[in-house]
Amino acid sequence: MNKLFGTCIFFFYFVKYPIVIGLPIFYLYLDAQNNWILNILWIVSFILILKDWFFPHEKCDCKPKNKR
Repeated sequence: MNKLFGTCIFFFYFVKYPIVIGLPIFYLYLDAQNNWILNILWIVSFILILKDWFFPHEKCDCKPKNKR
């Protein structure tokens, strides 16, 4: 299960922007047929982009505590 989760994170980290930009071009200019799987993938990618914009990941400046 961890490999599947890691694969999904890796996939959407690199592919979400090309999907959101490319799928409307694919439908409008290349006259492709409507595909519900690609539509769901576009919606998930768009939601992830909105999440990245409105809830940016903040790095913790926490230093590890000494074990002494």
